[in-house]
Amino acid sequence: MRFSVFLILALLFCSPALAQQKEAAVSNDTIEGYRWYPKFVTFLPFEKMDSVLAYANTDIVPVVYPVNRSDFKANQELDSIVSVINNLQQDMRVNLSYVWVGGSASPEGPAQWNRTLGERRAEALADYLLKNTKLPETKLRVENLGEDWYSLSNVLRNSNLYYRDTVLTIIADEPDFEKRKHQIQAIDHSRVWWSMVRNVFPPFRNARMVIVCASEPPMPLGLKPLDAQDLLHRSAQPSIAPVAVFPSDRQESPDTRFFALKTNALFLGGLIANLSFETELWRHWSLDFPVYYSPYNLFKDSRKLRLLAIQPEVRYWLGKAGEGHFFGLHGHVAGFNVAVNDHGRYQDPNHALWGLGIGYGYTFNFGKEKRWGLELNIGAGFADYEYDAYRNWENGPKYRSGSDRYWGITRAGISIFYKWYKNRKHK
Repeated sequence: MRFSVFLILALLFCSPALAQQKEAAVSNDTIEGYRWYPKFVTFLPFEKMDSVLAYANTDIVPVVYPVNRSDFKANQELDSIVSVINNLQQDMRVNLSYVWVGGSASPEGPAQWNRTLGERRAEALADYLLKNTKLPETKLRVENLGEDWYSLSNVLRNSNLYYRDTVLTIIADEPDFEKRKHQIQAIDHSRVWWSMVRNVFPPFRNARMVIVCASEPPMPLGLKPLDAQDLLHRSAQPSIAPVAVFPSDRQESPDTRFFALKTNALFLGGLIANLSFETELWRHWSLDFPVYYSPYNLFKDSRKLRLLAIQPEVRYWLGKAGEGHFFGLHGHVAGFNVAVNDHGRYQDPNHALWGLGIGYGYTFNFGKEKRWGLELNIGAGFADYEYDAYRNWENGPKYRSGSDRYWGITRAGISIFYKWYKNRKHK
């Protein structure tokens, strides 16, 4: 299985445009003294440090991810890569320019999610390299390849897939990714599409990398290493903005952040109007901001649950923000006027209830676009409040004032939400 995956991936990066000019890249096999470095370490002249030719047949794919996942376990291949990077940084004859890392997703699923998934996978490998090597972050270039249709086309050209030419024509002629998928799914009652899902797509759920070094003539035996002035001169070489690795028809792969509007059915059942707005903050973080408002009596004048409250919550998601499990830290502020029996009516004396709590929840997303969904959450903490108590009849007198602190359930919800996404360029 491992061999077949890498055999397919070996075809991913071969294109006529690169093959025609491949001699511009300097192979480590042709430079005496660099032969012990593996093929995914490529050596280029200083003036060609950002050349796309650096990636012609020099990549390695150390991570192939399961479907919809962006986490991975270390393996022997990654240990070997870590050793190579650390050795390169200690080798005085080598100037390690940068390490390029790219992540991609197979085309099934929504294009927006696949762009996010490509970024997650690239960042996961990049984070691993930063954590386990001495590589400075300034020498790491991370690219989100999203749905890598360009490389997919190269693989299909060398495959025996039924209707292969029809699929290639659709990829070439239809620039919209979603329409492209629908047209392929329509071929032979979706048999071609599902054959691709099973046999072609899996290797594209990957993170790949290239180590790019400056090619210098090997240091003859007996010569001393470069001195500090020479190293300083090299570090002052001007840098060029990174270029795309593939000259493809792939759309630009921006990051996406989600926004959601929600209403809590539990509070609606208590005749409390509510609306919540949630937005993604960072990779695994979001902010949920619900507002509750009840300006009316429940059943009669002596039964009322009037309140105005907010309960913002910062959430940490175990996976992609907005999907699956999350833990939250919430605060609450509320003004209230409550009477649920004949004993008394309790009102805040212009001093709002406040408190804090922690919570847990789970979100279900529905549909291909994952716009509609259901959220379940519960939280516990405390609420500190002061109150004035009045006799529960019309113009009833105040008979007591006091304060108290509540410990227990502070947040609960069964919420229906609608979600939308906004693109932002990956930095």
